[in-house]
Amino acid sequence: MDRYITENQYIVDEMKQLRKLLHACPEISGEEYRTKRILMNFLADNTELELQSCGDGFYAAHRERECKKPSVVLRADYDALALPEGGAAHLCGHDGHSAALCGLALLLEGKQTGRDIFLLFQPAEETGAGAAGCTEIFTKEAVGEIYGAHNLPGVPFGQVTTRPGTFACASRGVTLILRGKATHAACPENGISPAEAVGHLLCELPVIAAPQNYSGMTLCTVIGVQMGEKAFGAAAADAQVWLTLRGEHDADLEKLYRNVIRRTGELARAYRLEFTHALQDAFPSTENDEACAEKVLKVCGGTLLETPMRWSEDFGHYLKRVPGAFFGIGSGTDHAPLHTESYEYPDNLLEPTVRAFWKLICS
Repeated sequence: MDRYITENQYIVDEMKQLRKLLHACPEISGEEYRTKRILMNFLADNTELELQSCGDGFYAAHRERECKKPSVVLRADYDALALPEGGAAHLCGHDGHSAALCGLALLLEGKQTGRDIFLLFQPAEETGAGAAGCTEIFTKEAVGEIYGAHNLPGVPFGQVTTRPGTFACASRGVTLILRGKATHAACPENGISPAEAVGHLLCELPVIAAPQNYSGMTLCTVIGVQMGEKAFGAAAADAQVWLTLRGEHDADLEKLYRNVIRRTGELARAYRLEFTHALQDAFPSTENDEACAEKVLKVCGGTLLETPMRWSEDFGHYLKRVPGAFFGIGSGTDHAPLHTESYEYPDNLLEPTVRAFWKLICS
């Protein structure tokens, strides 16, 4: 059966054409209307799979009469990356992920695997907003396991890699907002400036995130600071500090977050500032079930990932509900990195991705 994908050139060609079509119409998280329509139309036109809504995404159901094994969900994301200058581009490979899952749908036609299989197509992964809604699949279907994959530049082509426990870290964007009192630049003593509080905080953040205070890796990255305006007659009154917090485990991230908020509040009170904060782009840790991760390594001939990926992936929402595993598939040691302007998902990775999924559902 491993040779079937290669021997059936129709599947390979269809995946490549679909991937190029998706690549040409990138849509940002939460606005993937045309992308979703393209995928649903492709499956309706080319398969007998049953299409069902799921959160803001959908899934395609392959049902069998005699199921001796637990059902499996395989997930792909389909949003594109928002660009700083506006618009979107597929610089993370979600076009390839979705095209590969559609290729698996073609491969499933007329096959008996001994289990029900659900192909889940999810929006809004880049912002962490898509997976939570798509957990609806667990209330609509009896699901035994779930698997997902991401292409990995820098890893040898086609090499599967994963690990039991944390595959990708939890993360959370935090905006710290400090408000003081405006005054003329000639009379700073009449105002309340956030400058000293911000300076102290920036110096203390590495200590707050020091790894000895947590059970796993933690990281606090300063994304930016905005304070005052470029008006030389007015002293700064307000400031914002933008941070991305990361933790190997959800508990570590929560502890780091509380520590940052507590210390910022202390500094605000000391310097007579008002303090509020806002959260965005929240991702849970992607913590693989041990048995499912070992299954990926065994049946896919994978290699063990020694340490968790520092980036985040909202697949962790699914793993809180059912056993499963997330894994990477190498797109080449010299392939352009994710989220760079020269990145594009390699078409020749579609077939190895389908093969890995096929091995998992047949094991």
